[in-house]
Amino acid sequence: MEAMQSQLEVGIVGAGGVTAGSHLPILANMPDVTVAWLCDPAEDRARDLARHYDVPSTFCEITRCTDVDVVLVAIPVGLRERVMPTIFARHWHAFCEKPYAITLAEHDEYLAAARNNAVEAGVAYVRRFATPTVLARQLVASAPFGPIVRVSAREGFAMRGTGKAGWYLEHPAIGGGGVLMETGSHLIDQVLTILQARDVALVSCRQHRYRGIDLASSLSADVSTVQFGSVACDFEVSMLTDMCNGIFIEFPRHVLKVDLSFEGGVELLTTDSARVCSFEPQGGADTPAKGYYLEWRAFLDQCRTGAASPVSASSARHTTALIEQCYRRARSVA
Repeated sequence: MEAMQSQLEVGIVGAGGVTAGSHLPILANMPDVTVAWLCDPAEDRARDLARHYDVPSTFCEITRCTDVDVVLVAIPVGLRERVMPTIFARHWHAFCEKPYAITLAEHDEYLAAARNNAVEAGVAYVRRFATPTVLARQLVASAPFGPIVRVSAREGFAMRGTGKAGWYLEHPAIGGGGVLMETGSHLIDQVLTILQARDVALVSCRQHRYRGIDLASSLSADVSTVQFGSVACDFEVSMLTDMCNGIFIEFPRHVLKVDLSFEGGVELLTTDSARVCSFEPQGGADTPAKGYYLEWRAFLDQCRTGAASPVSASSARHTTALIEQCYRRARSVA
């Protein structure tokens, strides 16, 4: 049984798929949460979703919304600047779907606005709570395999078509760029979380672009860590190519293979890819639904206490910075 907590009212900006399929089912079943409204320019869509979950009110503009304690911002990153100033000015805590911001300057602007208005800012990088991520972070921190030689992270699949009319990722200014912003933000954040990164610096990057959208991106970066010093990391994300997906942490004699999915695991391999063993899960979420629950529980606790949590938006600055550096470098050499 959950301990009784003070009731918090939550508003939701964006009535799209991530709200309908991930956040709202969790929030509607949390005993200390009341979902007060949905806000979406397509108010008919918001009404249909609100009716299904007994949400009492819908709005088409953020300025018309009634006051709440917390707001979920689940609209494309390129549209956030239209709502974030209002959210902070009205002293609502803000929990944003990933990615948090397009640029580090924008990221820091939101953090400053939250601080100046005495509210909390969080980011929903839900893979931080996935069982493989949690287990890999524990294993790396215990350092049983020696120093890290290199980290390689890959996530790619051949997308034949979006199947979506008006898909937001077809518009670079709305979606933030393309596959690096959409998929790569998860992958980069997962690696930086496992390594407990202190800083990042881009070394090189390449992008395959079509009409201003990156369909494939690869980059190398130096990641500064307390435990291992500077760690060389390679990332590759693609909507064009099927890949051997995963995070591969190389040590002098072994490789730690970390699955990207919640249901996956962590395996120890030899340097020539022979399997040595797998590790028993140690906490975390083994389904996406559990991950969404855990991230909401962390942010609501942050809102109540003011203490930074695993979803504090400040913890995602390095992810934002690395992605911005890559897009800037790619533009300069195009």
